[in-house]
Amino acid sequence: MNAVRAWNVCLTHDPCLAGLYRAVNDFSRGLRAPILSFDDGRIDRRRLGDADGAHRVPCGRSPLFRDCHLLSRVASKQGDELLRDANLLVAHSLFRAHVPWVRGRALLHVGRYWVVPHGCLDPWGLRRRAAAKRLWLSLWGIRCLADAEHVVFSSRGEHRKAHHWLTKDNGVVIHWPVDIPDLGARNERRDHFRGLFRIPSDARLLLSVGRLHSMKRPLAMLRAFAAGAADTCHLLVAGMDGDLTRNQVAAAVPEKVRKRVHVVGPLQGADLADAFLASDAFISLSYRENFGYALCDALAYGLPVIVTPGHDIVDDLPATDAGRLACGWLLPDDGLSAARAAIAEFSEAAGEQLISTGAAGRAWAERHLSRSRFEEAVAALASSPVRPTGAP
Repeated sequence: MNAVRAWNVCLTHDPCLAGLYRAVNDFSRGLRAPILSFDDGRIDRRRLGDADGAHRVPCGRSPLFRDCHLLSRVASKQGDELLRDANLLVAHSLFRAHVPWVRGRALLHVGRYWVVPHGCLDPWGLRRRAAAKRLWLSLWGIRCLADAEHVVFSSRGEHRKAHHWLTKDNGVVIHWPVDIPDLGARNERRDHFRGLFRIPSDARLLLSVGRLHSMKRPLAMLRAFAAGAADTCHLLVAGMDGDLTRNQVAAAVPEKVRKRVHVVGPLQGADLADAFLASDAFISLSYRENFGYALCDALAYGLPVIVTPGHDIVDDLPATDAGRLACGWLLPDDGLSAARAAIAEFSEAAGEQLISTGAAGRAWAERHLSRSRFEEAVAALASSPVRPTGAP
């Protein structure tokens, strides 16, 4: 059998896209496959190639092509030249011109392609710009999904939510990978990080990591923390600006907990690792997370988690004999009362309980989220072609 020569095809590959950027890089590494990014051209991203190696092709100079709803002939030709030796294409995300472009090229020349929706088929997201998205699906999307060799989902929950749009049984679940950290120096790094923000060593620290966006509900989290946290509990909020800024979030902290809430902006690398090591639990009240890298990173660090049901990965997490989440608190809904109650339980829980709960999540992450497991899974999928049906 010929060696697999795969290419990832995406849009505007940029670190500001957070989890999507990370996932495309994970596929690139797992498949040993380069990245073709059709770029919106709004800023010059060529310097990013030094870090991620992506080949960036502008969708087109005209405003007609600016957001990649259409691809110019020049962009299409440049893409053809880059992919001329490929025998597998992987299209990331939906609702733009790169997906039907991948389908057409695969069915005419390459023979094989996958689609990775990255949560684009979640009903919550489909309610936004609903008419345009459903028109795109009817014109191109359903055919692109049907003719793909595989439609790859990061969790069973994401697959279940998208099932309505799949006319073939070609969906497959492969959890994205996270690094499993060494916890040997936890105490020293914990003390150092807490010292930076004047968080007492014996305080309970709850950690939130994620873009400051209304979908992720940081303001609701602040209200729930103020209502439920014990006086010895601190909250650290880390993340880049989204449709909310760091200053806006900081200004929204209720007065009664202002000294115990730390809004620190984005953390990366060793600083982010230290934040996980310094914390006692992780919280996300997001309306929707099709995978949730921050949540899965927290599990890998052995942190108990407080999460809403919109996190698709919760369908796959370990459960107790009583049917509860074994690695933390799965809230029954998005209401503030449920979040307040979970934060109160976390505040008062025995230290041994938090350690054992976090250990259950870390053990699950080691089994299911390791990089080697992901790379083996995508390599096996790529090496066992199933020729799709359909015509361009």
